[in-house]
Amino acid sequence: MSALRQPSRTLTLTALGLIGAVTLWRLALLAFDAPNLSFDEAQYWAWAQTIQLGYYSKPPMVAWAIATTTALFGEGEGAVKLSSTLAHTGIALLLLPLGRALYNDKFGAWAGMAWITMPAVSLSALMITTDPFLLLFWTAAMLALVEAPRRGMGPNRWWVLLGLAFGFGLLSKYAMAFFLVCVALWMVWDKDARRLLKAPGLWLAGLLGLLIYAPNLLWNAANGFVSYAHTKDNANLKGGMFNPDKLAEFVLGQFGVFGPILMTALVLAIIAACRKGADPKARMLTAFTLPVLAVMTVESFLSRANANWTAPAFIGGILLAVSFLAARAPRWLKVSLALHLLIAGVMYNHEAVRVAIGLPDSAKYDPEKRLKGWDMVGERVSTLLAAHPGARLLADERKVLATLTYYVHPHPFDAVKWNPNGVVRDHFDQTTRLNAGEAELIYVTEAPDLPRDVARRFEAAEKLDSIHIPIHTDYVRAVTIWRLTGFRGY
Repeated sequence: MSALRQPSRTLTLTALGLIGAVTLWRLALLAFDAPNLSFDEAQYWAWAQTIQLGYYSKPPMVAWAIATTTALFGEGEGAVKLSSTLAHTGIALLLLPLGRALYNDKFGAWAGMAWITMPAVSLSALMITTDPFLLLFWTAAMLALVEAPRRGMGPNRWWVLLGLAFGFGLLSKYAMAFFLVCVALWMVWDKDARRLLKAPGLWLAGLLGLLIYAPNLLWNAANGFVSYAHTKDNANLKGGMFNPDKLAEFVLGQFGVFGPILMTALVLAIIAACRKGADPKARMLTAFTLPVLAVMTVESFLSRANANWTAPAFIGGILLAVSFLAARAPRWLKVSLALHLLIAGVMYNHEAVRVAIGLPDSAKYDPEKRLKGWDMVGERVSTLLAAHPGARLLADERKVLATLTYYVHPHPFDAVKWNPNGVVRDHFDQTTRLNAGEAELIYVTEAPDLPRDVARRFEAAEKLDSIHIPIHTDYVRAVTIWRLTGFRGY
């Protein structure tokens, strides 16, 4: 029985069962074997301790989500990451009605199953980042955009949902602005879509979205538009241009994060949609896929682009790839699904797989190596801070300060970052300041020796510990801890 010949109700129930089973699998991992926090995740957790309308490098949704889950379930790693898993489940569930609205129940079911098992999602679901929330609201916005005109051009609940989704998407990640670019391309491409420009509901949705986003805009205005500046700097177009190696790495990365079968289908589907007389629905999905892929591909050539920066393209892309395969090679949908479940199993049990197939104990086989050992460093720093009451934690790098703010107990929320030139490059540069006269600091650095620039600014320095935590035979977590007294000032 081919993928599309199964009864729609049976396939929908199968999709719901798979989405539920994979979600329970991930929830169990978060409950019993959650990975350590990365320094970005630890920084987001630190943000969540003070609810604001914006933060140095991101809008506030990720911090709000962490604040909610940790208030309910404690501050363990699993609770910090929980909302990411739930958001991806929400996306998969929303793809069912979105696929049904565009095609039929079967397409929606396959899109939901393809999403919940996609390699990028298997990775992202156990990490707390801004992407899951962006994609959740992007999916909701697409669903609303499809359904709203069917209920009328005037105000209705679907136009309201579109505005809500767009506004909350912007509060999740500024890449939600790409949604406007995608809508514009769709309207250029499809004369029927251009009729929506006359719909009062569309303009109401836009106004509502901007009103929801406005608090973050005001926060940025009060803080020197720091988040926008950081987003611009992320493009990194000031460096060397023309990097074919980065382009190749980025393109190959798309086949990794989206899945080789689905990505191949997506490329072929985009080519087909660009031909004269193509299906209008396929063209709509291409309009919501191609701009992000094109911009990030160009950026990867001119500078660099992380594989996940194309995330907004994944929603339209998953529907486009599924529709292409379902019409031409439906069996490959099942093959892709099985392959992605296998990849997830290897990803979630990589250490056991390494041992089972006889690979050596090497860091190159451990995708989590950079996360490991920091909890043990935190225990040692906790002991030293307890032995020196009144001392503040000091670190010279964001990754060290953010990670130890989480792993040191009690949490050193008064920790400060070393910043002699006063340049603001991250959240801690923006929010912490070391003033002359500080009596005692516990300084943690990955450098083996105390930098001269640090030593000369203190009256005395005492080495307290050198920590070496073996992670693999070829990889060690190493930090040095100093007691610094009598800060003379920068």
